[in-house]
Amino acid sequence: MRKGHRSELTEASMAGASRLGRGVLQKTNGRMGAGSALMIAIAGIVGASPSAAVPVPEEAGWELLFTRSVPSAQSAILHPSSGDIYVGVRASNSSGGLYEFDRYGFATQIAGGSNPAALAADPDSGYVFVAEDYGGHLYRTDPDVGGRLDWVGGFHSGDDDPVGMDFAPAGYSGPFLLPGDAVVVDRGNSGADEIWMWNPYSPEGEVQIHADNGTLADAVDVTVSPTDIFVADPRGGSPGTVWRLLADGTLEAVSTSLALVDPVGIDYDFATASLLVADRGLAQLLRVDVASGETTVVLSGLDPSVTWAGIDLTSDGRRMVITENATGSVHFFAQCAPLGPEDDCDGNGVSDLCDIALGTLADCNQNGVPDVCDIESGASQDCNLDGIPDECPQCPPVEVVFVMDTSASMDGEASALCGSIEQVTAHLEASGIAASSTYLGITAAPGGAYGCLQGTVLDLYGDDVPGNPPPGIETLLTCPGGDQAPSESWGQATSIVAGLHPWAPEGESIRLIIPIGDEGPWCGDPANGNDQLSIDHAISVAVANGVIVSPITGSGSSETVIALARQLADGTGGQQFSSSTPSLDLAEAVVDLVESACASFTDCNDNGILDSCDIANGTSQDEDEDGIPDECGATSGLGDTFANAPGHDTLGHVAAHPNPFLSSTQFQFRLETETNVRLTIFDAAGRKVTQLLSTHLPTGTHTVEWNGRDTNGHQVDAGVYFYRLETPGTKRSERLVVVR
Repeated sequence: MRKGHRSELTEASMAGASRLGRGVLQKTNGRMGAGSALMIAIAGIVGASPSAAVPVPEEAGWELLFTRSVPSAQSAILHPSSGDIYVGVRASNSSGGLYEFDRYGFATQIAGGSNPAALAADPDSGYVFVAEDYGGHLYRTDPDVGGRLDWVGGFHSGDDDPVGMDFAPAGYSGPFLLPGDAVVVDRGNSGADEIWMWNPYSPEGEVQIHADNGTLADAVDVTVSPTDIFVADPRGGSPGTVWRLLADGTLEAVSTSLALVDPVGIDYDFATASLLVADRGLAQLLRVDVASGETTVVLSGLDPSVTWAGIDLTSDGRRMVITENATGSVHFFAQCAPLGPEDDCDGNGVSDLCDIALGTLADCNQNGVPDVCDIESGASQDCNLDGIPDECPQCPPVEVVFVMDTSASMDGEASALCGSIEQVTAHLEASGIAASSTYLGITAAPGGAYGCLQGTVLDLYGDDVPGNPPPGIETLLTCPGGDQAPSESWGQATSIVAGLHPWAPEGESIRLIIPIGDEGPWCGDPANGNDQLSIDHAISVAVANGVIVSPITGSGSSETVIALARQLADGTGGQQFSSSTPSLDLAEAVVDLVESACASFTDCNDNGILDSCDIANGTSQDEDEDGIPDECGATSGLGDTFANAPGHDTLGHVAAHPNPFLSSTQFQFRLETETNVRLTIFDAAGRKVTQLLSTHLPTGTHTVEWNGRDTNGHQVDAGVYFYRLETPGTKRSERLVVVR
């Protein structure tokens, strides 16, 4: 099968990858070498979360589109220009800070931090600001760059606790602020409660616009209308109060027809000239008419842990997020009635956003427009008229077998893998990939973090390593003892699964093994010669059975282990991922490994267009009519299964041995009739290396040797190569691996 190529990451993920590169996603063909971003796996659930109830819309028009489980989420916002969701996560370790995440629940950490209390995004510059209480600072992050700048830190000395923030809108005509200025409330914890203004373009320069005069008891959020500044104070006036800041610097209570109890979040709805107030005492989201004070219920069933600044509403009043800290939930609501044709491209009476989020219409290219509309508008091509944009994954089902090292050091990786199964499956299904997965331990399948494992390699397939393994690695259970144990032998386990797993018949699926380990592939650390032998043999067995292997090395893996995993990926057309923090990066890595295996079958030239379409529209030539663009050379497998049908009986058994090889290998093939034969070697990019044979041969078995040299007699580099054996009407293309 075609290997060594991967699909594009989502736009958000690619942006994150360019920022951080904490994990290492090793490409195998030299065409792409982007690092992987540090990711947090956020379980995406449409509808109810299994761990907690979700808020229920009471106001007409609102739909809950999804809930994300985000442990320790403190505040979330919808970016006013990009529409991306940003979340502040509280944690004392490296996982705290600012995250940007997509609709499938994968988020990129774009800035560190330990105590985010509130977020706000400047609609003009796009900068995202994070208020950290206990530290008393505001930080500015450019989402396209990542990291953070210490922006404001001069609040009330000795008790700085900035919480809620907002920006004065264009056309603001009220006191204290100019359009584009920002405002923040400092709750003071046990000290002063104040209101400050500051500028998103000039650091520091903060100005106090309301000093503590005893009115505010615990100011935790603020919002700005076209004329006024409003503050949520959960203990102000006891019960809580929403205040309006008057031009003379004093505060007046906003009247509400329903008494407030504990208002902790507030936002202004420009579409209806009303305030939205999250009241955790009432467990409701309320709408307050600013002019009349009439108060109605928008959502009921808020968790009592809804956080400070725990609501954010878009300026058109049609999308909002609610954050609940104790349940670790971010709820995304939207108005699904379309505003017009531009919001309902298929004319079904439901906004495109809701159609996509609820699964009514597919959006496999993740651009926010239903696929059917992309095709009808000409934004996407559909050369084969199957209703799927050509840039989307289109491949046979993918069979994935996870091979898990079950030693104690892998608990984190196991927990991350088992906890992300539904999320990964949903992401792949939305992209159009049908993947079936088998989860195996090597010699043990313990419970706990490993609860998703369905069995062991040892129990299902036995101890013997298939494919004539070299001495020392013939059996899975042969280890020297001590710290070295068979439960860590992911190299031999890969050989066993590649050779003995009941894969679907050739041509009906893509075969992918994902070994996950953190020590040497033969019995664990320390790595030695047998570890290299286990990798070489795993490559041989995988290639012989058309299997891609994409290893994940766990956190703490040595460079030697990572290098061996990379060799296994290189030799089988997979890719290698190095996890740094499994709970943060492993789920996204799994998705990318599967998408890569799929794309390697459908888009060998990596131009985002199906190979069949490239050939059909003349972008690529296919002179040998094997269904593969000529620029891809012989990088074929599944494609050849279908292309070889005419004259298939001309060419019998074909094999290369040894494979992988060090200095030379022999090709053996059988001709069923006297015919012309051509044998050619190509490199991984499809360039011809040398031609070994071009002659007329009789019926029977023939052997041809290759000494690993090119046409000019130069020894080729280590790596992946392909040989193509052709007779009139018949061809075979297989993979070779040269090791040095």
